[in-house]
Amino acid sequence: MGMFRATDGGQVHVHDLRVRYADTDRMDMVYHGTYAAYLEAARVEMLRDAGFVYAQMEREGTLLPVVQLELTYRKPARYDEELEVHTHIVQPPTSKLELHCEVRRGEDILVVGRVVLVFVDGASGRPKRAPEDLSQTMSEMGLVWS
Repeated sequence: MGMFRATDGGQVHVHDLRVRYADTDRMDMVYHGTYAAYLEAARVEMLRDAGFVYAQMEREGTLLPVVQLELTYRKPARYDEELEVHTHIVQPPTSKLELHCEVRRGEDILVVGRVVLVFVDGASGRPKRAPEDLSQTMSEMGLVWS
């Protein structure tokens, strides 16, 4: 359900979601920890929409754990609102994949996120280079802003 959209900086992947009641806290705002799940869903869909299915990558021996997550909260989101998560890649993937994410409601940026993942060999547990076709495809699609 994602799509790609051109912006001034390059392409972004756009993932749509609607805030569920279970995502909110006692203050009727999206609970801060929920945003990590929103960014994960957007990341998985970005890879899928670019032709890389996470489950398939894992079966082929490439794991992609998160090693760093930074979130800056600007404005709250509330139950039943429609949000978009915009994601792009910060620099060409090496053994790391660094993403910039924005959770938006219309033109409002609610949350800004930075996520760093590491490509890991499933058998040895050691870091490895990003799959060549993944790096090339992401660059060709304009998702890598550097």
